[in-house]
Amino acid sequence: MISKPAPTLLEQLENAGVGVDVDDGDPKIVASVLPYLKPHDVTSNQLIIQAQIINPANKELIEETIRSMPGASWEDIYTVLTAKFHKKLIHMISGRVLAQVFPTNAYDKEAIIAHARKYRDAYNAEGISNDRFCIKIPTTTAGVQAAAVLYKEGIRSLGTALFSLPQAIAAAQANMLSISPYYNETRAHVEPELWPDVEDPATQHPMSARMIHIRDTYAKFKAEGKHVPLNKAASCITARECMAMIELGADQVTILSNQLDDMISTTRLPAYVKGAEWQSRLRPQVDQPTFKWADWVAPEPTVSKTRMAQLAKTDPLSKVMNADYVMADPNIDYLADGVLDKYNQEDEVTRLRLKDAMDLFTGGQNESEAEIKRLQKIYV
Repeated sequence: MISKPAPTLLEQLENAGVGVDVDDGDPKIVASVLPYLKPHDVTSNQLIIQAQIINPANKELIEETIRSMPGASWEDIYTVLTAKFHKKLIHMISGRVLAQVFPTNAYDKEAIIAHARKYRDAYNAEGISNDRFCIKIPTTTAGVQAAAVLYKEGIRSLGTALFSLPQAIAAAQANMLSISPYYNETRAHVEPELWPDVEDPATQHPMSARMIHIRDTYAKFKAEGKHVPLNKAASCITARECMAMIELGADQVTILSNQLDDMISTTRLPAYVKGAEWQSRLRPQVDQPTFKWADWVAPEPTVSKTRMAQLAKTDPLSKVMNADYVMADPNIDYLADGVLDKYNQEDEVTRLRLKDAMDLFTGGQNESEAEIKRLQKIYV
């Protein structure tokens, strides 16, 4: 009898009930997952779309699109290109493709609504129906207010750049389809000193407590019959962090290409060595004679419940630390004018990380603007 191969880490994650999403726009990256499982969603942002705009494989598509849209703004061309890029991926996933509104409009409700509608029109023109796409919107006052309007029009949204429980509650109140809590701040992907290098991310990573706050609050909402968005964790830096999402209550996890490659390369996590995992890939290491494996397995539910209960009343990212500290009041109307922005500003972590994320994606937006305008001069 031929024994069945042990499931890869990626399959173990899916089998544990945490759906796998792809955080990349390259068809080759998405296709690399298919021998193991069919991803749920494929997400994008301004950096991911810019990578496809400069991808030589898309040269002909981009030229045809620009020539077919004489006099169009670069923004409209960008939006149409996003839909065309995603048309290449839609057959490889079971769920939705996700596009992000321009970060420069993060605090402009009407601009967010207008861009989301243009995404809808572009997707529909490519044969992608409303139930197969989702619009990523920064979790600001303008963002959640826009999401509430778009929901009534049948355009579903995801609350992105999310770092706190007030943002998560606001997303639920706005009937957002899903949220993406950033496990690591964006700068930690390029500045190793900002990355929490810990052996057990589920209990030791400073963002884990906020993940549990969101999980527990959403569980209460569900019991009360309230709308609960899907919790789609994002910004994991290592396979170890991705696997921690099993305990942290994520419904899905959006995985970057390097971590995807790690998780289809192995069936076990490596032994923890401080300083060894940041931007270090597993595939070239696993056959080395000095490589060691960890004894890690996902804890049993009863064990996990005890471990996670210890985080429920803590918040390492907050300056307020006491047993009676309430992270957020679920009865506040976070959709009211200025309310969510007030809470985002008052929480230093959210304020700084939200700004960093918008600055990062604005950089990608600016690069796309310059490139599309350059190509318009050539093709039109």
